Amino acid sequence: MKPAFDIFRKDLLGTAVWMESVQDIETANLRLTELARRSPGEYFVASQETQEIVCETPARYFDLVIKVDLSLNC
Repeated sequence: MKPAFDIFRKDLLGTAVWMESVQDIETANLRLTELARRSPGEYFVASQETQEIVCETPARYFDLVIKVDLSLNC
């Protein structure tokens, strides 16, 4: 089965950096959470079919000041 979703991380300049591809949205959500816990930052999932963002982690501007909830915006 061909992967249907790409996972990206935003670098410090806001540029999308490809991380990996997965086959379904459930796996994408799981990997997004795992990646964000291992290496905090902004991540998002894009559909290869529509090229639209279908899931993303919240912006983390105040990580040094407050604890941010890692729940996904899907």
